[in-house]
Parts: sequence; structure tokens; C-alpha cells
Amino acid sequence: MVKIAFAPPEEREEIAQFMNTCFHKAKWGIDIWRRLLSGRWSGDDPRYAITVRDGRRLVGVLGMIPVMRDTPKGPRRAIGLTSWYMMKELRGQGAGAKMMALASQNPDDTVTNFTSAKAAVPLVFRIGFEAIDEKRLIWHPHPDAGFRVHEDPLALGGRLSPIEQKIIADHAGLGLRFCTVETPDGLCTVVLNPKRKHDAYVTHEVMYLGNQPLFAHYSRQIAGAVLPQRDAILSLDSRFGAKGVAPDEEGPLEVPRFAFRGLQEPSEIDLLYTECVLLPVKLP
Repeated sequence: MVKIAFAPPEEREEIAQFMNTCFHKAKWGIDIWRRLLSGRWSGDDPRYAITVRDGRRLVGVLGMIPVMRDTPKGPRRAIGLTSWYMMKELRGQGAGAKMMALASQNPDDTVTNFTSAKAAVPLVFRIGFEAIDEKRLIWHPHPDAGFRVHEDPLALGGRLSPIEQKIIADHAGLGLRFCTVETPDGLCTVVLNPKRKHDAYVTHEVMYLGNQPLFAHYSRQIAGAVLPQRDAILSLDSRFGAKGVAPDEEGPLEVPRFAFRGLQEPSEIDLLYTECVLLPVKLP
């Protein structure tokens, strides 16, 4: 009999080994899967995976990365979904939809799915996810406008908001770049994930944008300040582009950003606290 349930703590290692075996194309080892399932930001939330078992045999898994985030509107729970896999003999029988229903059972939670394979997109829509973004805004290097960039924003102390201080501390050691830019109208904090997706340039993906209206007003100057002066682009999901933002160009996302919104608006749903920073993946 097939059973779908949240995984208890003692199954962490078994699930990590299962993922390491099933996702055989992944270019990382077991320690990265363990990091994914470690509950780095979960606090007192015990959830880290949903499993499907046929008797005692593990036949399906869906990773979960829960976090209670401080926001200007108060605490909000977000759950990043990751590494969804089902053995072939169980596919097409509704178990996947039941796993997703269990993961998103609280209507107040924001549940994200940012790295689906293209082939899975029709299924993700059928399950009920909303595409919260399908477009990216792009900037190329510009002459530096003279804006000062703080590459260690925590050194700013009280000038940086408590929310941003926590974000930076929580993501230490994960290969992200933290920039706080001084503009004539205040500070703008940007968290970037630099990845070489194309031979010609490095994509500096915006994972978090602290002051969206301020960025929109000074987007070219901020891009010029944070980007290297060659072989780079700044890529921003369009939902973060406030009124008046002026990119150099626009383009489609290879795969939409999916979510159950919960209590958050699309412009509030960033890419932090997800598999996008725990796994060495390139965002589509």
C-alpha cells in the first residue's frame, strides 16, 4: 500500500542517499544533498521532505525548505520545494499531486517552485501552481555613475535594516554577493548570484532587491556600479521591476517562476531561502 507523509528526522540520510542516486545527472555529491535537507533555516518547523513509500520501500520524494521570514508586513512562512522525484512505476497515478497538496495545505504559506524542468511545466500548471513571472529584465555594464558599493553591508550596522541584516547573515558562505549601493536618495541592497550560464558573459542574477522603487529610479547607475565593466549582465525577474524601471532589454525566462502565493504578492517573493542557493544550480 502506498503511503504519502512528511518524513521524520531519522529518515534524512536515507532520503539524501535516494536523491543522490535518482538525480544521477547532478554534478555534486552526497554532502550537498545533506545540506539541502539539513533544515538550515527551518527553526522549529520539522518538515524537510515528503516521501512516498510502497510498503517500506522509498519510491518518491519531494524536498521542502521551510522558513519563517520577517517582512515589512510581519512574519510570513515560505516553503521552497526542491528535488521532486517519483519512480517510474508510480508516475501518472496521482501521487505527485497528493505530495504537492500536502506541501501546500496551509493557504497562508507561500510555496515556491523555481527550477522545474521544461517537460514538467504542464504538470506544475495542472497541480495548481501559478506562474508569478515569465520575463526577465536585463542590464549591460554602464559607466560607473560614482555610486559607492558596500561589498560588506553588515559593516553598515544600523544603517542596514534588521530584515536585510538577517538575510545576509542567513546566507553567509553560500557563494552569493551582497551589495549595498549608496544613491542620492538612500541605500539599495542587492543580493546577487553570479553564474556563467553562457561562454560570453557572467549572469549576475538578482536574488533579492531591497528597495524596488529606488532601484527602478537609478537602475542603470546601480547596474553600472555593481557589474564588472565587461563580460557581464544583470538579470532581474520582471516582478521586481517597479514603475519606471528602464532595462536595456527584456527576455523570457526559460521556465516560469511558479508559486502558491499565500499571503505574499509576487513582487515580495524573492529567490532566497530556496534550493537556488543551497544547490549549485544555474537558474533557468
